[in-house]
Amino acid sequence: MKKFSPLYVAVALVFLNVSGTVWAQSTTIGVASDAGVSYLTDSSGKTLYYFTKDVMGESVCTDGCLNAWPVFYAPTITVPSSLSANDFGTITRSDGTKQTTYKGWPLYYFAKDMNPGDMKGDAVNNVWFVLKVPFYTVMIATSPTLGNYMTDANGMALYLYTKDPANESVCNGNCLKNWPAFFASSIVAPAGVNPSDFKTITRDDGTRQTTFKGYPLYYWVKDTKRGDTTGEDVGHVWYVIDPDKQAPAT
Repeated sequence: MKKFSPLYVAVALVFLNVSGTVWAQSTTIGVASDAGVSYLTDSSGKTLYYFTKDVMGESVCTDGCLNAWPVFYAPTITVPSSLSANDFGTITRSDGTKQTTYKGWPLYYFAKDMNPGDMKGDAVNNVWFVLKVPFYTVMIATSPTLGNYMTDANGMALYLYTKDPANESVCNGNCLKNWPAFFASSIVAPAGVNPSDFKTITRDDGTRQTTFKGYPLYYWVKDTKRGDTTGEDVGHVWYVIDPDKQAPAT
């Protein structure tokens, strides 16, 4: 029987990439870091991605899409201490196969990522993104009719109110009951969304609200599940936000 030295065994138990990130082989999910950004990987350090069109929680990447974006699936999930296994789940795809989800988003590889540490799929077509750790506080989702729009971490749509002056909310009383304010104490956003475009205002009642390019951000009470955008064009003054196309408030 071939014998292995203690050093070889230690190396076999851990994969170390060029950036110095370590993945323990006893976990099915890992966390890697590159240029100060931490993101989700499989146990070997291969990058995992989410697809903005999967905002409803089911995979719409099928057929030829899967050639470029293979499914990630692990029948059991073990994670490092920086993650919670409860954030991971499993869906059954339309073809009957299984796929792992993270915070409701189905997980994929990118076929052009050949080595651990590769992130060639991040921001591809502005619909594929890595999963940052800590997780996003604002995300991009995609609707077949509206295109890209901004959501919170749970896939709930965020809206702007065209009557709001720059960096000021005039939505109060019953308005605020229907359009609750969105607030995130810190901003973690996908590639291409500039965190400096987000600010915090203090409302008249002393609560805080996050703004994007000067627009205070809101939810809509009739959006009851992730992927809902029923507040779009309500009263011709409420709209979802495409981060790439939205002009600053004036």
